[in-house]
Amino acid sequence: MTDIRRDARSFDFLLAIMVIALGVFGVIMVGSTTGLGRGNVSSVFINQLVFFITGIGIMVLAAFVNYEFIAKFHWPIFGVNLLLLVWVLVAPAPGNVSRWLGWEIGGFELGIQPSEFAKIFMLIFLAKIIDRHREKINNPLIVAMVVGLTLVPVGLIFIQPSLSAPLVPLFIMAALLYTGKISYKYIIALLIIAVPVALYLFVDLHRAPGERVILDMVSAYQLGRVWYFLYPELDVGVVYTYQNLAAMRALNSGMLTGRGLFGNTIAVPEPTNDFIFAIIGAEFGFIGSILVILAALIIIIRILQIANRSDVFLGRLIATGVAAAIAFQVFTHVAINAWLLPNTGMGFPFVSSGGSAMWVFMAMVGLSINVGMTRAKSMFDEM
Repeated sequence: MTDIRRDARSFDFLLAIMVIALGVFGVIMVGSTTGLGRGNVSSVFINQLVFFITGIGIMVLAAFVNYEFIAKFHWPIFGVNLLLLVWVLVAPAPGNVSRWLGWEIGGFELGIQPSEFAKIFMLIFLAKIIDRHREKINNPLIVAMVVGLTLVPVGLIFIQPSLSAPLVPLFIMAALLYTGKISYKYIIALLIIAVPVALYLFVDLHRAPGERVILDMVSAYQLGRVWYFLYPELDVGVVYTYQNLAAMRALNSGMLTGRGLFGNTIAVPEPTNDFIFAIIGAEFGFIGSILVILAALIIIIRILQIANRSDVFLGRLIATGVAAAIAFQVFTHVAINAWLLPNTGMGFPFVSSGGSAMWVFMAMVGLSINVGMTRAKSMFDEM
């Protein structure tokens, strides 16, 4: 363990305030999409408010519990991660979709989404593994170990089934390996493999339905989302593109300044989660949408600054992974809402509804603040 010291005076209040402000805005938007403007106080709104308030406590706790102490338990954390992901697969699930674990406590239903917790669990685990093997990061066995250990939970999430959730741990892994200064030969090797595979899958997508190899990996409905994203004019019944079209109508209806809070009149599917950015566009227009993106960008840049300033390598890895996870989800969510990517379902951090996601991203920010308050001791600190 690195010998580090903590300076509470370095608590990043700007980062905390920006995250809380975005979270408050998210609670208001969830209320807007569930009829708060008409006096309807929905359970979704109440849940979001509760998870946001408790999330602030989690952020503060994560900021003050030494992240190196937490990382010491990286293998137990990895084990709990796998246990939850396996548990959710064997637990009874409606509609053949295994994504949530739920309990009833005193009449209150508590549900968690293990795929969300996998993001922070894998962040801590991979950061510690890469930190421990920093000097040998370009050893093929070390790279294979990192990739292999990442693919296990990613595979468990994929078979829930989920197309979007597995991408976040993979992106975190890529960001951490890059921060660990992995050799470019591995990146080139990945491209040499990935490009032909992508071309093959694109050709396979255009084969007759009974001949598509890709159907052995994804469902026909998931494949349909990709197909009709590429060729929306072929979706005559507007089955696969309905959500995207509704989101685009909502975004366009806001024009420059929007229709005002609670002013959206366009019915959008999954408005509290996957397509909440479309509601933001409808109610606050282009200007409001840009301001929300800028707020997220400030948070990402602030965390990257913490990573850059950290002289503890483990801390640099953790902060970089947090920034990567937030950036990936913000970009993907906005791109899906703007119909620049196929609809795979991806929430906007701190804004979209979802208690597990709120807790996880609040904890991630807390860890980043934690990194900013610690630095390696030098010989001058002992004098």
